Amino acid sequence: MIDYLNTYYFLYLGIGFVLLVGLYFLLRNQSKKTQTIVLFSLLLGNFAMHFLKLYATSYQQWMPWAIRTVTPENICAISVLAFPWIFLSRIKILKDYMFYMGIFGGLGAMLIPVDAIGLSPFVFESVWFYICHGLIWIVPLLMVLLKLHTLDYRRIIKVPLLVYGVLGIILVNEIILIGTGLVSANTLFCPNIRNAAMIFGPLPGDFFVAEMFLLLTPEFFTTVPVGPNAGTTFYWPILWLVIPFFVYFCILAILVALPFEYKNMKKDVRIFKSKVSKFLSPPS
Repeated sequence: MIDYLNTYYFLYLGIGFVLLVGLYFLLRNQSKKTQTIVLFSLLLGNFAMHFLKLYATSYQQWMPWAIRTVTPENICAISVLAFPWIFLSRIKILKDYMFYMGIFGGLGAMLIPVDAIGLSPFVFESVWFYICHGLIWIVPLLMVLLKLHTLDYRRIIKVPLLVYGVLGIILVNEIILIGTGLVSANTLFCPNIRNAAMIFGPLPGDFFVAEMFLLLTPEFFTTVPVGPNAGTTFYWPILWLVIPFFVYFCILAILVALPFEYKNMKKDVRIFKSKVSKFLSPPS
C-alpha cells in the first residue's frame, strides 16, 4: 500500500524527477517547435485521459457519480483541463499561473498524496493519480527550464487573482453538481466532505494549516454577522482564505521563482537600497 514515506511513496516521487530530468536533457538541444510539440502532447494526453478514465472498470462501477470527477471540481482538475490551452497562449500571466499552480498543485499533491494513501501501488487509480499530477508540475517546470516562458517575479502578486477566479469556478461547479444530483446538497458548506482548495473552511484535522490561515483571516469572514445565528462559526466560501492565501502564495512563489529570477531580484534590491539611502541621507 502507498503510505507516507514508504518505498512506494518515494518510488513515484523518484519516477517523477527522473522523467523531469530525462525530458530536459532530451529536449534542451531541440528546436523550440519540437519542444512545444512534445510538451503540448503530454498536456493533451493528460487532458484526454481525464475523460477516458471513465471507461476504467473502477469508474464504470461508480457511474453515474463518477462523472463528477471529470468536471472542474478541484484545482488539479482545472489544471488538467486548462493547461494545454494556456500553454499555447501568449498571455504571460496565465503561463505564470500555470507554472506556480502546477508546482503547488501537482508536486504538492505528490508530496501529500491524500487520494493515493492506502491504495495498492500499481492499480489503475494509483498509476493514474501520479501520471496526472506528475504532468501537472513537470510540464510547466520544463516550460520555464527550456525558456519557452520567462518568469517575472514582479507579476507574482497578480497570480492570486487568477486563483480566486479558479476557486469561484470550483464553487459554481459544486452547486451545479448538487443541482444534477451527483453531489448531495447536505455536503454544501461541509469542510470535512466536499471542500476542494478549502473553499468552505480549513480541513478538519489539519491544525497547522488551519492555524496558519486563521492567523491572517479577519474574524468577520469566519462568523455569521447578523440574524438568529449571529456569532456562530461560519467560513464564508472563498472569502475566508483570500488574505492568508495571498500572503502565503506570494512568499512561496518568490522562493520558487528565486532560481530563475535571482539576478533581477538582486538588482531590484540594490536599486531599492540606493533609493532608501538617498532618502535617509541628510541634505547637503
